Amino acid sequence: MNKKDSIFKNKKVLWALSLAVSVVIWLIVSTVLRPTGETTVSGVGVNINIQSGILGQMGLSAIEGGEATVDVVISGRRSVIGGVTAEDISVSPSLSGVSGAGKYSLELIARNTSGKDFEIISVSPSTMPVKFDKYVEKTLSLGYIVTGDYSVPDNYVQEPIYTDPAEITVVGPEKDLENIAGAKVSVTLSGEYKETIAVTGEIVLVNKDGTAAEYNHNEISISQNTATVYIPIYQSTTIPLAFEYTNVPEGFNPSTLKYKLSQERVFVEGEKNNLAKYGKLFLGYVDLREVTLSNSSFEFDVVFPDGIIGMDNIDSVRLDFDLEGYEEATFNVKQINIVNIPVSYRASVNAEKVAIKLIGPKETIESLSAGDIIVQVDMSTREITQTGQYKMQADIILPKESAAWAIGNYSVTVTVRK
Repeated sequence: MNKKDSIFKNKKVLWALSLAVSVVIWLIVSTVLRPTGETTVSGVGVNINIQSGILGQMGLSAIEGGEATVDVVISGRRSVIGGVTAEDISVSPSLSGVSGAGKYSLELIARNTSGKDFEIISVSPSTMPVKFDKYVEKTLSLGYIVTGDYSVPDNYVQEPIYTDPAEITVVGPEKDLENIAGAKVSVTLSGEYKETIAVTGEIVLVNKDGTAAEYNHNEISISQNTATVYIPIYQSTTIPLAFEYTNVPEGFNPSTLKYKLSQERVFVEGEKNNLAKYGKLFLGYVDLREVTLSNSSFEFDVVFPDGIIGMDNIDSVRLDFDLEGYEEATFNVKQINIVNIPVSYRASVNAEKVAIKLIGPKETIESLSAGDIIVQVDMSTREITQTGQYKMQADIILPKESAAWAIGNYSVTVTVRK
């Protein structure tokens, strides 16, 4: 037996030769005798946005469905179709039958988008269910539900409850949003409260009857999921009103003046800690020089500090001075003193006397004389840089503890020389 015969008797060699011959024969048949054929391309994605212009004109979006893969049967030369992949094929639903919102069974159409030489034979499945609807935005007022057992002391008051935010925005399919009428946030309280309550709770969409709405959370979105319920709780009390004087003569005791406020106290509400800051509510100032027999009433606007609410509906308060028994008189005062004259200067008053009008109790006015009154000019209130004449404000000095005061403003002309 020669070496050639031994090779052909080896089973492994014969098997390898048979396989090689089969492959050659298959290649000859595939490329020469049967050059074309069919194959199935799996996992081809469906693209519903290919014709989105049609949906956009109607304002529709795919709410359900539209996300799937299909199998596509193709034909062509075996040397070509053997290399075709899912990326070489585009599948989209035909939207010609879509006329508005609703559910449709759409025919799937496959296209060769690769430029390779093959044909589409079929798509499996050949249809796809899709739900279309309009996405709309809706603004809802946010209500609240407060449950539980809580109380407020007698000297406190609960103001109207409110939420933050006061409204929310929901976005979703138009038909689904038709059933949603509002939104609420629920909180539970217990115990006694002396300050404003702020509790955060989950927002729930509700139907027209107030019950919780059932909806697809993947289709409907809300601007936020939680909100805060505020229950303002204020302390109620009264605060006295007060004012002060300006331009009071030295030694004058303002407490000797009798007056009456149209409102002595105001009823207010506010946070407990905020109210504790104010022992009085300040109205403003009264210039004593303006208080005369013909001008003894003054009006003040009532302005409440931030965080304090007036409950009396009072916008202004009237102040009336009781000047019964008071008199007015004019005195020609010759005693005009100049103080604080700058170094290297000398000053003199041009006028020999100044007419001063005083008001006070009758007995006080009758007991005064011009010699008791001093007109004083303070040079330190004015910058003196050169010689000349200066018009200077004059202060009226009365005897200490006098119950009278000067009416109006006074000035004198002072000549300044080196």
